[in-house]
Amino acid sequence: MSATSSDPLAPGTRLKGRYEVIDLIKGGGMSWIYRVREHRQDATTQLWALKELRIDAEDTHTLAEAEQLFAQEAHILVRLSHPNLPRVAAFFSENGRSYLVMEFVHGHTLQEILGRAGGPLPEREVTPWFIQVCAVLQYLHAQRPAVIFRDLKPSNVMVTPSGDIKLIDFGIARTYKVGKLRDTISMGSENYAAPEQWGQEQTDARSDVYAAGATMYHLLANEAPLPAFVPGERIPLERRNAAVSARLAEVIARAMAPERADRYQSAEELRAALIRTLAPWERVRWLGTGTRTQSAPRQPDTSPGYATAEAVAPAPMVSPQPSVYCIHCGAANRQGARYCASCGRPQTARLRRTLTLQYASSAPVRYSLEHNNTVIGRRSPSRSVDIDLGPYDPQGYVSRQHAQIGWHQGQGSIQDLKSSNGTFVNGRRVPADHATPLRHGDVVRIGTLELRYSEEPEV
Repeated sequence: MSATSSDPLAPGTRLKGRYEVIDLIKGGGMSWIYRVREHRQDATTQLWALKELRIDAEDTHTLAEAEQLFAQEAHILVRLSHPNLPRVAAFFSENGRSYLVMEFVHGHTLQEILGRAGGPLPEREVTPWFIQVCAVLQYLHAQRPAVIFRDLKPSNVMVTPSGDIKLIDFGIARTYKVGKLRDTISMGSENYAAPEQWGQEQTDARSDVYAAGATMYHLLANEAPLPAFVPGERIPLERRNAAVSARLAEVIARAMAPERADRYQSAEELRAALIRTLAPWERVRWLGTGTRTQSAPRQPDTSPGYATAEAVAPAPMVSPQPSVYCIHCGAANRQGARYCASCGRPQTARLRRTLTLQYASSAPVRYSLEHNNTVIGRRSPSRSVDIDLGPYDPQGYVSRQHAQIGWHQGQGSIQDLKSSNGTFVNGRRVPADHATPLRHGDVVRIGTLELRYSEEPEV
C-alpha cells in the first residue's frame, strides 16, 4: 500500500538523499516528529529532529490552513537565534509533504517531568525554569513585528540535561499586527490560553504572560487551572499546594489576572518578579540582562536542490534597555550601578560555592569549589582528584574518580563518573551520561558520605 500523508515515514527512509529516518518520536494532531540522521558529503553525520506536516480525514483544519500554519512556524523560527530556541536547518517539500529540520533537543518536557514526579514540582526547580522562559519570551516579543508564542504549556517546554529550557512547537505562534482588533484564528490550549485568546481581542505579549503563569500553576499544583472561559471559582495556588511561598503564589496570580491591564505588562516584568522571590544567594546567578547571551548566527544549509533557511535574513535582535537586579532586595537597577537604588547595598558580588562534609561527630569539613570543574574521589598513584574523600571513606565506597562538579553560565551541576556505588542528589541517583543541575542546599551523597552544596554571595 502506498504511503499517504497520514502514514508515518518508515525507518530507513531518506529525504533529499541525506536525511535518514531513525524512528518516530511523536505523532498525532497536525504533525509527525522523527529522529533523523543527516549524512553529509564530508562523510560526517548529525542528529536532527524532523517535523512533517500531517493531514488526514479526521483533522479539523483544512489543508490550506494547516499548510499556512506549518509554513508560518518555519518562517518564524528561521529568523530567530536564541539559546532557548531550537535552531532550524532546512524547510522543504518532497513527494507532496512538507518538512522542517530542526535541532534535536535532548531532555524531557515539563509534562513528562511532572508525570514522573507523581505530584507537584518544587518551587526551587520551577522558578529558575521560568526565569529562562520569560527571557526567551521577552526576546520573541522584542522582535519587529513581535512574535507571540500563544501556546505555552508543559508539553511545549523542554528541559535539557544541563537545566536549560527550550521552547518547542511554534505551530500557532504569530506576529503581532498593529491596529488589528482580534486574531484571525483563535487557537491555544484551553487551560493555559488567556481570555483574549478566544477571539474577542488580538493576543499580545500579555497573553504569553498569562500562559506562563498558568503553566507554573499546573506544575506547582499538579493540576491545570480552569480554562479562562469556564465559569466557576478559581482556586488559589496556595490552597492547592501549601508548600508554595506566598511571594510566588502572588506573582502567579497577577500573571493570570483576567484583565490584561492587571497582569505584568511584559515578560521582563514577570521575570524580575520571579527573581525577587528567590533567596539572595539564588539571585546572584540571574544578575545581568533580561536575555541570556545570544548564540552565534546559524549557518544555513547551502546545498542545491531544496529550499533552506538562507532565503530569510535573520531578524535583528531588538530588546529594551536591560536591568540588573539587586541580590539583596531584588529591585531593578541600571546597568553598571555600584549600589542598589532601593536598599543602598553594594552590587558587586562574587558567588562562593562550597561543599560541606559532616563526618561523624567531628567539625564540618568545608571544600571550596573555585574551578569550573572539580573532580571528587579518593587519591591514588594513577588518578588525581581535586577533593580527596579517601580519609573519610575507610571501607572504599568512594571511587578513585567518583563525580565531577561543574560550573557553566551561572549554573552548578554534578555528573557521576561511572562510579561503582553511584552519586545521589537529594536521594535521587545521578545518571552518568549527563550533568544534573545543583541548587543551593542540595545534599550530595558520594558513596556513604553526605555533603551539602552551597552558593552564597561574597559581599
